Order: sequence, then C-alpha cells, then structure tokens
Amino acid sequence: MANAFARRFQLIVDRLTQGNKKQFAEMTGKSSSHIYKICRGTSRPSMAYLESLYDEFRVDLNWLLTGDQNDSGQISNSSESKDIVFAPMFDVQASAGLGAVVQGEEVSDYFAFNKAFLSRQLGVSGENLAFVTISGDSMLPTFQEGDQVLVDMSRKSVQSEAVYLIQTEDGLMAKRVRQVQHELKISSDNPEYPSWSMDLKKREENPVVGKVVWCARAV
Repeated sequence: MANAFARRFQLIVDRLTQGNKKQFAEMTGKSSSHIYKICRGTSRPSMAYLESLYDEFRVDLNWLLTGDQNDSGQISNSSESKDIVFAPMFDVQASAGLGAVVQGEEVSDYFAFNKAFLSRQLGVSGENLAFVTISGDSMLPTFQEGDQVLVDMSRKSVQSEAVYLIQTEDGLMAKRVRQVQHELKISSDNPEYPSWSMDLKKREENPVVGKVVWCARAV
C-alpha cells in the first residue's frame, strides 16, 4: 500500500533517474526489487541507505522522512541535514510485563532529532539510537502501555542502575537493571512483579541491547 514516505521516495527516483527504478537501484547499490517495494510502500529502507543517499546525492532526509521541506527542495544544498539524526522505530515491542516475543526488526518509521538536543538534553551522540514500543504494566508508573522509548544501543555495559532494554528467552524487556559481579539484578518499578537475576556466565552473548534514555508519550 502506498504511503506518504513511498510517494516522496518515488519523487526522488523521478528527480534522479526520471523514474527509472532499475537505473536508480544500480546507481544506489540496491536490487531493483527492493526499490520497487519501497516505492510501493511495502518495505522501508535502512538508515544507512538513507544516509548514503544524502552523502551521494544530497537528498533532504528531513523532507523524505517527515515531509517538511527546506528552501532548497528535495535535493538539499545546505548543511541542515547534518544537524539532524533519524532514529528508526523498530517493529518490535519491549515487554514491561512478562515478556513479548520479538516478531521481527523491520523499521516501521523514523523520528528526527536535532544533534544539539540529543547531546545537551540526553547526553547521547545520535548514533546507534532506536525506538521501541512498551508493552505491559510492570514498569508503571515510569512507563505505560504504548509508550515509545528511545534506546541508546551503544550503551551495552551496565555502569549504574538504570532502565535497560534486555534480550531474554521470552523476548525483549525494558527493566531496571544493576550489575553485581557477573549477575544482572533485574527488577520492575511495579511492585506487583517479582525481581530476578541473570547469570552472565551462562550466556554466550551480552543480553543488554541498550540503555533507555528517553520516553515519548501521547497526552
């Protein structure tokens, strides 16, 4: 199904290759089928691919992802895009209850942030950021069902007690975590849910996906 992003992406294809999707695919290093899917709205490109479009062709990513266009048009001649970073919204849920199995990691949307805001207010660089949606009530009152949390995936080491996104056998969970030697002590802000531990010595991979640094909530 066509959507606003797909229509704007099609305009970029029209602008750069007069609508020739095969030529656009070859020019940008993607398969023709992938470009067709993006234009139809059945697939979303990765952030790395979008950044390559900016680097190579100065595509205005802010316009492409949000519809807000600068004075330069769809192909940007300014440095404004360099001040903006885009955090992908992954099509997964982070359980704040008893666990939600990950259904996949397709990008469903993007959120634009000013780099200065991220650095000044959140203390993050803007790279390796992603949004996931909270499911469940175990982190009440901190997080509610449907909250969208921003995760800094570069922070995979638990330095101090905070809320982290962790991978468990039951799926992704947003939990309060502190590390004591080789164990992660995992708790919920809702006192009705029990605390538990995770022995890092018994796991082949680090279960910490990243640190939750911000929350977006509808009012």
